[in-house]
Amino acid sequence: MRSPRRASIVNDIVADLPAVFLADRAGDLDAVVHWKVTGRPDGGTDTLELVITRGTLTVSQQPTRTPRLTLTLGPADFLKMVTGNANPKLLFLRGRMKARGDLGLTARFPSLFGTPRP
Repeated sequence: MRSPRRASIVNDIVADLPAVFLADRAGDLDAVVHWKVTGRPDGGTDTLELVITRGTLTVSQQPTRTPRLTLTLGPADFLKMVTGNANPKLLFLRGRMKARGDLGLTARFPSLFGTPRP
């Protein structure tokens, strides 16, 4: 995630998120969540905006809305989490993922996604 390939990896993750979104678990949830992935080679952060509305998910790398929840984590933990190799709740409890905003949504958020399959 410190290589020039980082952008294409993040793009692939963004493209795949709607496929693992479990709409039936979202119910009537309306929320904007920002994932901030630190550790970009230039020292910056990639911010993914997830908009959940009426059982649908829209993902963008160009955040435009005010988030109800912001999750911040390092690139390795982010990859482990989105591939199902790290438990988001444990990352939060161990301080490896920071949450700001609606902490109730922090607990519910991981259950809205399945594990990607090859």
